[in-house]
Amino acid sequence: MKSEDLVVGRLHVRPRYLFLLIAGAIGFCVLVTLNSGGYHYGVSDQAFYIPVVLHEIDPRLFPHDGALIAAQDRFLFFDDWFAPLVTAIGVSLPVAFLASQVITLLLLYGALIGLGVALYRSWWTIGGLLALMTVRHRIPDTGANSVEGYFHPRMLAFAVGLAASALYLHGRRKLALALVVVAILIHPTIGFWFAIMVGGAALLNGGISARSLLVGSVAAVLVGAVTLGGPLREQLVVMDPAWLQLLVQYKDYLVVPGWPLSAWLSNLGIAALVFGLHHYRHALGIASRWERTLIAGCGLLLGVFLGSAVFSYASVALAVQLQVNRVFWLMDYVGVLLLAWLLFEGPWRAADRSGRRVAPRRILVVVVVVLAMFRGGYRGFIERPERAVLEVGFENSDWNHLMVWAATQPVGTHFLADPVHAARYGTSVRAASGRDVFLELIKDSALAIYSPEIARRVAERIEAIGHFNELTADKAVLLADQYEIDYLITEQQLDLPVANQAGTLVVYVLGS
Repeated sequence: MKSEDLVVGRLHVRPRYLFLLIAGAIGFCVLVTLNSGGYHYGVSDQAFYIPVVLHEIDPRLFPHDGALIAAQDRFLFFDDWFAPLVTAIGVSLPVAFLASQVITLLLLYGALIGLGVALYRSWWTIGGLLALMTVRHRIPDTGANSVEGYFHPRMLAFAVGLAASALYLHGRRKLALALVVVAILIHPTIGFWFAIMVGGAALLNGGISARSLLVGSVAAVLVGAVTLGGPLREQLVVMDPAWLQLLVQYKDYLVVPGWPLSAWLSNLGIAALVFGLHHYRHALGIASRWERTLIAGCGLLLGVFLGSAVFSYASVALAVQLQVNRVFWLMDYVGVLLLAWLLFEGPWRAADRSGRRVAPRRILVVVVVVLAMFRGGYRGFIERPERAVLEVGFENSDWNHLMVWAATQPVGTHFLADPVHAARYGTSVRAASGRDVFLELIKDSALAIYSPEIARRVAERIEAIGHFNELTADKAVLLADQYEIDYLITEQQLDLPVANQAGTLVVYVLGS
C-alpha cells in the first residue's frame, strides 16, 4: 500500500481512483433502473403515495375517497414531511419523486459499499456485490422487490436501514440506531424491522450500560403501550370471514395462511442460506463479533415472523397488517451479501484438490457485470420497446390525455373507470388527475387490509360494478345515482352524452 492511499476498513483506496466510485454510482443507478424495466412516474404503489401527498398539499381533494386513503395514511409519516418539503422547495411532484429515487439509489449504493468494506477483502468483490444487487428480483409472497425502478418510501427507508446496518458493522452503534429512527419516520414497518435487527444486535453485542438499557426498555414499553392503546387499538381484533376472504382473493401474500408450500420453502430457504453461510465464515474464523450479532438480529427477525404467523393464522388484524413476512426482504439482502463473499472470495477459489486453477476473481466479477448489463438491456429496451426507459412525468398516452382534462374538473368530481385501469393504462385516476374514482381494484384491495369498513366498501363496489366490459348505459346511470358519480371512462360505445374522447377512450357524462 502506498503512503497516499486511504485506508477504508480492510481495504485501501487510491485517491486517483475515487472517480471510479462516482462512475460506479452512475452505473449502479442505470443498471437498477434498466433491470426494473425503466423509470416511470405514477406506476404501481405510487397510486397511493401520490394521492396522499396531493391531499397533504390540498386537503380539499378526494372528498369521496378520503376515508379509503386515510385507512393506511394514518399509520404513515411520509406525507407529513414530504409534502411540506416539496412545497417549500417549489418543485413539481414528478421532479420531486425523480430526485427522491436518485437519492434512494445513491443511499443504497453507499450502504452496499459500506457493508462490503466491513466484510470483504477486495474492491472487486464489492463490485460483484453491486452488480448482483442491480438484478431486481421478487421476495416470494411478500409483495416486495429487491429494488424498484420508481420512487417508493419503503425503498428509501430500506436504503437508510441498510446504511444503519453498515454503520453497525463498522462499530458505529449509536449512529446506526439514529439512522434506524430516520427509517421509521420514512416507513414505520420497514424501519421497525431494522430496529429489531440492528437494535437486537446492539443489545447482544454488549457495551450498553445497565442504566441505558433500563431507560431504553421503559421508553419502548411506554411507546408500545401508548401505540397499542391508541392508534393500533382498533387493529387488535379478529378479522371477520368477509374481510379475510377479500384479502385472500386479491392479496393472498398478505395472509400467511394463504401461503403455498413453495413460499414457506423459499423464504425459510433464504434464512437457511444466511445462517449457513455465516456459520461457514465463523468456522473459518473471519466473522467479527459485529457480524455475529447482526446475524443474531436476523435470527430475532425470523423469531418475530414465526411468532406473528401464529396470530396471522388466528386472523388477528394487526398481525396481518404489519406484513411481518417482509423481514425476509432484509434477510434476502444479507443472504446476497454473504453469497457474494462465497462466490468471489470463498476458500474454494484458491484451487481445488486436483490442483486445477480457479478463474480469477476479476473475470468472475466481469461476467456478473456483463450478465446484469445484458439483462438490463433486455428489460429496458427489448421486453417492452413501446415504453420509454425514462418517464419523468406521466407518459404520452390517450389515457393520460384524458387525465389532464380530468384534473381541470372541479374538486370532488367522481369518475367511474375499469377497476383495473391502473394496470391497464399505467396510472390510476387518483394519481394522474387528483380526482376521486369509484374503484381502483389493485390498490383499494390492498388498503382494505387496514379497516373492516374499507374492506366492506371495496367488496360492495366489486359486486356492484360486476364485469366492467358488460356495463350498460342504464347500469352506469344507476351506479351514478347511488354513488354520486359524474363521469364514466370506457372504450365501450354507449348511448350517453360524451364529455371528452381520446383515441378509443370515451368520457361519458353520468351526473346531472
